[in-house]
Amino acid sequence: MKRILLPLFDLLTWPFAHGGWPALSRRWRSLYSMLYAAYLQHQMGSCKRLIVNGSRVYVSGMKYMEIGKDVEFTHDARIDCVDHWANTNQHFKPRLVLHDGVVVQAYCHIGCLNHIEIGEYTTMGARCYITDHTHGSTSRADLLVPPRHRPLYSRGPVKIGKNVHLGEGVCVMPGVTIGDYSVIGAGSVVTRDIPPFSIAVGSPARVVKTIDA
Repeated sequence: MKRILLPLFDLLTWPFAHGGWPALSRRWRSLYSMLYAAYLQHQMGSCKRLIVNGSRVYVSGMKYMEIGKDVEFTHDARIDCVDHWANTNQHFKPRLVLHDGVVVQAYCHIGCLNHIEIGEYTTMGARCYITDHTHGSTSRADLLVPPRHRPLYSRGPVKIGKNVHLGEGVCVMPGVTIGDYSVIGAGSVVTRDIPPFSIAVGSPARVVKTIDA
């Protein structure tokens, strides 16, 4: 559907965008986003209401996704649920849960083959990366294999609580839990659990402040 709708809307909006009617062009684009969001909702395992801002959103494995109300995907976001890795003929049963009000900003990538859950109203800045798996382990035998031919390996589910904010460029690694109401500073790499009401920064991320009542 996307391959048909996007070129069509590009063709329809070009005269308006370049002929002095940019507002009308924006309305056409908005209509495309609404139609594409409706298509994604229909394909997903369950979805209350999805908002798509932008024409380029990459989503795969939609039947394994549980999407809450007013979840927002911004342009160039990539959300993958991996059920088959052809290079090693592995099969998985992923589960991705995005609760109400989650915002996935531009160029973010969520990769799930085990279980990733993100709580209500959690937001992430652009270029965040959240994954529950790696290409192979760190054993010598795996490292001798080219990365694309290594087996995919999950180090455990990822759980991010509610009202969490991930700054731009944050990476959340497999097996990590981030507690409710926490803030992760831009560019941080989260490799271990972060308690609720924490501010964490760095690579690896460390708690630098706990918010008291």
